[in-house]
Amino acid sequence: MTTPPLIRPYRGTPAQDRVTQRRTALLDAALTVFEAEGFTGLSARRICEEAGLTRRYFYESFEDLDALLGALFERVTQEVRAAVLAVASEPGLPLARTTRTAVSRGLDVLLASPAKGRFLAGIQAVGGPVAERRAKAVEELAAIVEQQLTPQAPAPHTEKSGEAAARARQAKAAAMAAVGAVLRLIDSWLTGELEATRDELLTWTSGAALAIFGMAPPPDEDNRP
Repeated sequence: MTTPPLIRPYRGTPAQDRVTQRRTALLDAALTVFEAEGFTGLSARRICEEAGLTRRYFYESFEDLDALLGALFERVTQEVRAAVLAVASEPGLPLARTTRTAVSRGLDVLLASPAKGRFLAGIQAVGGPVAERRAKAVEELAAIVEQQLTPQAPAPHTEKSGEAAARARQAKAAAMAAVGAVLRLIDSWLTGELEATRDELLTWTSGAALAIFGMAPPPDEDNRP
């Protein structure tokens, strides 16, 4: 029988927990450096300085700077996804209400720390491994939207299998198109390309999504989260 390696706690904190804490500190430091200095200021050395850690600990958690940026991107997008999923999980909400509220909650995540929104909007230009992570994040959001659209279709036993399959494909296409349109508007707003108030952005993004879904946007006053 193989004896598992002994993990010795240091000051009451197990070794693996310390690794996790250092990784979190590095991600937090990267966002702080980005907020102050932009992408050009990001380097392993500068991030370690901000985190108060040696570069040895950087490479303990990340293979290189691209890996850290990818992990930071994933952490922020997971926060947005969790906020959207929480809204989508609320029972009984009309699709129009769900759409606007989900966009609003996602924006809340990004605006709670403006650097998060700017990082998500700007990281696309950096390219590299983050491009794959962004594609996955878009797919995950689209899957949530697709689930919201699917119940709108008639029950499978009321239509032919071919019609059901067509509806499923249509729901998937609408979900992908809506997420793409919403993210494009939000990215443009975060980078300053699109001038709008937050309420205007919510109206435009939810309106674009609902138009893709084949619905007319309801009046603003009945739509606020």
